[in-house]
Amino acid sequence: MELERGGEPAPAVKLGLGAVVGAGLLGLVLYAAASPHWAASLGGGLVVAATFTVAGGLLGFLFGIPRLLTSGAAAHPADQGATSTASYAPNTNLEQVSDWLTKILLGAGLTQIGTLPRRLRELGDWLAPVVGGDPVGGPGGRAGAAGFAAALAVYFTVLGFVAGWLLTRLLLARALSSADRQTLADSVAQTVISAGSLGFRPEQVRELFDTGVEGLRVQALALMQGAPDPRHLDLIVKAIDRHLSPFELLQALLAARELATAPGMTDTDRATLRDAVAYKLRNSRTVPPYSRRRVVAEEVLKRLPEAGGRQPGGPGAGTPGGGAQGVGASAVDVPTARVEG
Repeated sequence: MELERGGEPAPAVKLGLGAVVGAGLLGLVLYAAASPHWAASLGGGLVVAATFTVAGGLLGFLFGIPRLLTSGAAAHPADQGATSTASYAPNTNLEQVSDWLTKILLGAGLTQIGTLPRRLRELGDWLAPVVGGDPVGGPGGRAGAAGFAAALAVYFTVLGFVAGWLLTRLLLARALSSADRQTLADSVAQTVISAGSLGFRPEQVRELFDTGVEGLRVQALALMQGAPDPRHLDLIVKAIDRHLSPFELLQALLAARELATAPGMTDTDRATLRDAVAYKLRNSRTVPPYSRRRVVAEEVLKRLPEAGGRQPGGPGAGTPGGGAQGVGASAVDVPTARVEG
């Protein structure tokens, strides 16, 4: 079953949650309508429902907090959407607190599971006056109010837990990942601008790239963009051929674009770079039409014409509308902070 579509819960998920909420509220309204003090009964029931929904949602949030993958895309090279921010340290206190609390709650709940029926009766007796009755239907009260109150609390606690868990899993992970990618993109843009003044030697850039950590590889590619050097050709070709994520591929193509016209590039070097980019451009899965990766790749090929002057990949390289339009959209020397594929 599809749980997510376009960064939001799928329509089926929304419909299911809405139906469950509607059923619970309908039961509450019908119960309150039979009470002589229906307004007080309905108001108290809504407060109880909201309170336990929030409590259940908090538990669902704690159980659904995504775990930080310090290895990022390096651990999942087949996942084209994976990313890593291992070159800096995100704050994981919330993740640790969530882990501790879930273990404590599970442990405490398992030790007290035998007393659950008694606890539910006590909860119902305590909440019965709120929904318009006494535990045993005393004067002015309603018989069965305790059972209804306990059922109401359990129902909306479970509903809140499921909703909180689903929304956390579907939305929070995406939001955190997007924020991390934006931070990395800003860092890369700053590195490109400052590459000339940072004074990194080619062997230092190579060591940074050879760590195998995506965040550090991306920073090395940013240094190659800001200070292109033919000695980095093999690293750029390697990053294009075996990138760890779409974002790293974009940075490798940007580095290739700058290296294409760098002083010291021989005809053999240009042919090697052209072949690597042209081969990658044939893969519409890693370089989709209309993506920035394809735009930059086409611009690299325009800067590296073949011996006969023919542009490799053809006009647009399979992209409807040709490549001239895309090239105009990418005519920037420094990658923007916006993270795009």
